[in-house]
Amino acid sequence: MDSAGVLRIVTDNARVGLAVVNLQRRYVYANGTYAEIRDLPSADIVGQRLQDVLGGAYEEQAAPRLDRAFGGQRVAYELRRPTATGDRFYEVRYEPIEVDGAAALVVVITGMTERRATASPIRDAAGRADAERRFQEARLTTERELTLDGILVVDDQSRVVSFNRRFGQMWGISDEILSARADTLLLDSVRQKLVNPDQFMEQVRQLYDRRDVESHDEVALIDGRTFDRYSAPMRDADGRYYGRVWYFRDVTEAKQAEAALRQERDRAQRYLDTADVILLALNADGLVTLINRKGCDLLGWSEAELIGQNWVDRCLPARIRPALTQKLKDLLGGDLSVIENPILTRDGRELLIEWRSRVLRDDTGRVTGTFSSGTDITEQHAAVEALRVAEERMRFALQSADVGIWDMDYATGVLQWSETLEAQYGLKPGTFGGTFDAFMAFVHPNDRHSLLETLGTAMKAGSDFSLQNRAVWPDGTVRWLSGAGRILLGEDGKPVRGVGISLDITSRHLLENQYHQAQKMEAMGRLAGGVAHDFNNLLTVILGYCELLLADRDPDAAARADIMQIQKAGGHAASLTRQLLAFSRKQLIEPTLLDLSTVVGDMRAMLVRLIGEDVKVTVNTPEAVALVKADRGQVEQVVMNLAVNARDAMPHGGTLTIGTANVTLDDQYAATHLDVKPGPYVALTVTDTGTGMTPEVQARLFEPFFTTKGPGKGTGLGLATVHGIVAQSGGSVGIDTQTGRGTSFTVYFPSADPRDVVPAARQLPRPRGGSETVLVVEDADGLRELTQRLLQRQGYTVLTAANADEALRLSEQHPSIDLILTDVVMPGASGPALIKQITGRRPGLKVIYMSGYTEDSITHHGVLKPGIAFLHKPFTSQTLGDKIREVLDR
Repeated sequence: MDSAGVLRIVTDNARVGLAVVNLQRRYVYANGTYAEIRDLPSADIVGQRLQDVLGGAYEEQAAPRLDRAFGGQRVAYELRRPTATGDRFYEVRYEPIEVDGAAALVVVITGMTERRATASPIRDAAGRADAERRFQEARLTTERELTLDGILVVDDQSRVVSFNRRFGQMWGISDEILSARADTLLLDSVRQKLVNPDQFMEQVRQLYDRRDVESHDEVALIDGRTFDRYSAPMRDADGRYYGRVWYFRDVTEAKQAEAALRQERDRAQRYLDTADVILLALNADGLVTLINRKGCDLLGWSEAELIGQNWVDRCLPARIRPALTQKLKDLLGGDLSVIENPILTRDGRELLIEWRSRVLRDDTGRVTGTFSSGTDITEQHAAVEALRVAEERMRFALQSADVGIWDMDYATGVLQWSETLEAQYGLKPGTFGGTFDAFMAFVHPNDRHSLLETLGTAMKAGSDFSLQNRAVWPDGTVRWLSGAGRILLGEDGKPVRGVGISLDITSRHLLENQYHQAQKMEAMGRLAGGVAHDFNNLLTVILGYCELLLADRDPDAAARADIMQIQKAGGHAASLTRQLLAFSRKQLIEPTLLDLSTVVGDMRAMLVRLIGEDVKVTVNTPEAVALVKADRGQVEQVVMNLAVNARDAMPHGGTLTIGTANVTLDDQYAATHLDVKPGPYVALTVTDTGTGMTPEVQARLFEPFFTTKGPGKGTGLGLATVHGIVAQSGGSVGIDTQTGRGTSFTVYFPSADPRDVVPAARQLPRPRGGSETVLVVEDADGLRELTQRLLQRQGYTVLTAANADEALRLSEQHPSIDLILTDVVMPGASGPALIKQITGRRPGLKVIYMSGYTEDSITHHGVLKPGIAFLHKPFTSQTLGDKIREVLDR
């Protein structure tokens, strides 16, 4: 008999109640004694919930202790059950264990009725009413020597009052010491027998300090024995405490039996866990009462999902259920059976299992179920079928993993494909036409000529070959395949057979394209940044001279309107420059308090032009939305990317809806979005009526370089950029999509902290201009001259320098310089390098940097470093004067 059978016999015949409970509070095992205590057949308990079996006692006694026990504590309590012959008392223990890595409990129920009747009168409710009577009963019990327990009665001064002979026998205390009732000698005798006497005495002292406390635990002796110890206080009729009674019972044999049972259980469990076969037990009704880890792993179900379930209904294919049900009935009438049948895994696969089964019976011979061991022979069965495959094809199959295999018979014209190769061409298993023409129909038209040329050369020479080609699936999907093959020639020099393999290299091919695309985008970004930088200088000059012309001309002059048109065009050009800088990631990030409704409203006209006439743009932006703290350029980029993505999803036109709203994200949402904190948010929603997305596409939506667009139609970076921007702002992106019904993106931006929202103070008029001396450092001649004129018109004394060397000379010659306005990027030394040299000599000198894009020397991750004054290009006379005055007045 195997260890599982031994364990079953031991536990089923144990004199104590044994049950196993899983983490879902369901019974997975109960022996006969446990079933008798619960007045239920064992088969009716397995699979049931504890609360259904225990009834009202579940909430009162079991539930609070189960939580502690599943937390790893050993828990014990007393159970009273009324019967026709009087109350029965039991000790209930919860022993934590692990089954398949999951927490479970062993429930042990031990009878205590006799012990309470003879050895524990102090704990009887009626006995508590009369302490004197209980004391006399204890003395009477001691004198009559009718109990198996050792009894010791001690008064409130720790003096020995009474004991029985069993106490002396258990502790090995001589009659002289017992007769003399020598407290110290008796205590020393006890201490000498203990493994941990100090702990024992400390517990005793604590009990005498806390007189109302009962104590029940175990003590270990140095000779290997274990005593169960119980102590209770004694009180007289007036409730006055006058001593303690101690009961000791030798539970060594019980502990050894329990340890042996646990060891046998562990050994059986190890066998169950490590067995390389399926071990399965069913009761007489066909319900699963046991299944091991191997069985769960093969089936894909957890143990909790199988225990208590009908095996035929849950795990057998529908077509064989009637036959297998009859086989189970036949098996219950015999003793041993060997059968083969398929089982159904959770994901729908079928495995062929060979079962060896025997009937389980109780002591009366009644059939209680079956126990079976099953071996997975699916692969063996497949191997038998595979013997019909040609030797060469088998060799390639054994050497290749995830590789498609083909075999061409030139005499018959039959071309065989493996299932893997069929999948590489988008076909279901067994649907390939089986001819060379059928193969060529799936080859991309642009690759057919080179493929035929390669095969023709190999067929003439009878040589090996390799090639790459695109496969066009029935649904239009294009995949890249790499193949190798060999052509075998007959004696007449003509091909008789060809064999080969194929590998799907689409992912590698896409990665190469994405790498090249990323390199191109990086180069374009650097070019765009450089163009934007130079363009900003030119725009500053254009807009600046427009201001000068408008300021100097009569308001009624005919040329005024022309100048204003030039100025308007320059403003649009500046807007384009900002987009170039955003594209090249050279735009300075300046988080500010934003109204998303206002941002979206300002972008509406541009979005209409961008999206096209065949898409209707609807904007729903209520005025009463909270402010958010974010960079406006980044928010505009989010809106732009989502709008472009929506447009691409509506190739035949549709409706694009953009809206904003105040929302609150609760704890439940935050629990499924780890980067989000519960609280108030502003939702930006972009909805289209386009093609929607499949679950597979949605799962990879924000992966960098992932795109569903054709070659050259998308970088796969748009939505990844959206995700990064939103995550950086502490927000979240949600998506609701369905194939054929459109997509809705919802971007959640955290509402700004009310402490960040400062009421607009009345702006005191700042004086225009001043008399201070300003050094302007700018390498662009036109911009340098314009800046000088604008500042001189405002009353400043202006010195100019075209590079860092000139600026250093001027700073030494003119100690009266109050402020330096310098470009960041210049030939030779940069602006920050120049300022480092000058401020080393003049620490208090005030500085303003001006530039058209970010520079690492004055920013950190695109955000301006603290304490640095910055002037964006292009600037106007007003913004230039305000910034100069702001810094000088600090």
